[in-house]
Amino acid sequence: MSTNTRGRRRTEDQTPNRARDVQRAFRARRAAHLESLEERIAELEQENGRLREMCGLPPASRPALGKGPTGR
Repeated sequence: MSTNTRGRRRTEDQTPNRARDVQRAFRARRAAHLESLEERIAELEQENGRLREMCGLPPASRPALGKGPTGR
């Protein structure tokens, strides 16, 4: 197990727990969904930038990605 993980250390002698498995699956789905949304936002912002350039509009006046709570 990695030393930089948070929470309790996983013990291998514990029996499988359905609630724990459900929670882990939920967290994995949520992380995957967040990752896909961040990728989609990056693609849309690139497209928006290209379209603004083609139309002769100034760049969007909003902060760059990477300043939000996800750290991206």
